[in-house]
Amino acid sequence: MLPSPIGNLGDLSERFIEVLSAAGAVAAEDTRRTLKLLSHLGLKKRIYGYREENHRILSPKLLRHLEDGDIVALLSDAGAPGICDPGALLVTEAREAGWPVYPIPGPSAVVTALMASGFEISRFSFLGFLPPKSDARRKALEKVKDRPEVLVAFIPPHKLTDTLADLLAVLGPRPAFMAREMTKVHEEYLRLNLDGLLAEVTANPRRGEVTLVIGQDKAKPTQIAGPESLDGDSLKLINSDTRPTKDAAAHYAKEFGISKKDMYDFILGLRGNKNRRSDD
Repeated sequence: MLPSPIGNLGDLSERFIEVLSAAGAVAAEDTRRTLKLLSHLGLKKRIYGYREENHRILSPKLLRHLEDGDIVALLSDAGAPGICDPGALLVTEAREAGWPVYPIPGPSAVVTALMASGFEISRFSFLGFLPPKSDARRKALEKVKDRPEVLVAFIPPHKLTDTLADLLAVLGPRPAFMAREMTKVHEEYLRLNLDGLLAEVTANPRRGEVTLVIGQDKAKPTQIAGPESLDGDSLKLINSDTRPTKDAAAHYAKEFGISKKDMYDFILGLRGNKNRRSDD
């Protein structure tokens, strides 16, 4: 699995080039962009235009390449395959057939936008592409509007104004960061509240796909109900922490958006119960 550059070909890693050079076949979301990439590297490969719609037809052919001893490189249009891009079905079938699947680290529009946003990020929710129609989009946003963490979404250029209008209607004028055409010649980064961002792109329409980072609603408390609402994995993590209660409470209060006092009392209770059990 090879993450393609999200724009600048200078982001290609040595390992990416090494794996692609050794591949006997390439499964690519966009064959035209992949041909340009191969031409840039001076490579010629057997390319399959792989999408979910033709998975049933192409999957046997790609698995046959593996049976013949070939490396099959899976590429997306830009960024990581399988993340809002085709690939999950092929990965699953390859593993079920007994073939190893190796993800190669590389470019990510989500992480790149988060880094540049300047928001404090200990957790975030990735929404992918929101529904194309306004009613469905608003319903989807209603489900996440009370989440305390930063939200990230992909927005196609022809949906930017309408999507921002729906975001503003459901989420209110939260701080937002628009990353457009990242790493490309005309890359743009703009941080405004959602109402200001909507006014800007309405007055000056943009082209190019946008990754939008939406900050927390400062008008509402950002903490979740309390430590009792944490999931099992989080509880195991807290329970195994050997730091002093005060230090652990400060860390997990910030991590999970819970008040320091509530977290301190919660951890103290966990450790008190653990000690009592060990004394029985």
